Amino acid sequence: SSCGSDDGSPDPFTKVEQRQGARQARAEATVAPRWERVTSLRGFGGADHTVRISRKAVQWRVRWRCTLGAFVLRLTPPPREGNPLARGSCPGKGTALAIDTGTLRLGVRTVGLWRATVEQQVTEPLAEPPLPAMKAKRARVLASGRFYGIERRGRGKADLYRLRGGRLALRFEEFKTSANTDLFVWLSRASRPRTTKQALRSRHDELTPLKSTGGDQNYLLPRGVRAKSVRSIVIWCKPVRIAYTAAMLR
Repeated sequence: SSCGSDDGSPDPFTKVEQRQGARQARAEATVAPRWERVTSLRGFGGADHTVRISRKAVQWRVRWRCTLGAFVLRLTPPPREGNPLARGSCPGKGTALAIDTGTLRLGVRTVGLWRATVEQQVTEPLAEPPLPAMKAKRARVLASGRFYGIERRGRGKADLYRLRGGRLALRFEEFKTSANTDLFVWLSRASRPRTTKQALRSRHDELTPLKSTGGDQNYLLPRGVRAKSVRSIVIWCKPVRIAYTAAMLR
């Protein structure tokens, strides 16, 4: 039969489209992994510290830096990877990774100044509360919009605030787009870009990397940005140069 005939035979592309739709639905049901800070530590000489890693964390890491002698980092209970978790010469720096979760004890053994940052990788939607300045008396919402799909689906609300003192801020609520990394928030002068080409050709400023592909999140805009120059928000994927989703502000 010819292409597009209506003889009752199954469309050979139906299953392909269904599989593609299922893959996109799975991507939208998850949030791209992101690193969030658990705690920052510093000291002089040896020390022991308790850290609490979320049971839902994919993994976690310690980024350390030391100044004198040797540096040894041990974990209690002992990690599956084995102890010490990290070992190095000072001055120096390094990163140690682990997958154990819950309440853990970090033991630092060194003779000089040191500092460490503990971060965990999670795939849960971000849940930032509104900035305190957004609730202040003189703060107000200048414009709002809802995210719509361009190359990928998008949903949620975007609000543009003027804070006390005149600085602008953005808040996304119930935001969601396909899970991926290397996504960035653009401030666009286009009123409603519908394609990647329109988003790219319109005047825009890159604000910052997107914090999370899902959840509630806040962004402070640089001082000097004028509200009338922010007509829409575009979520841009750098590696493949496509616009994921956008929200027109009005």
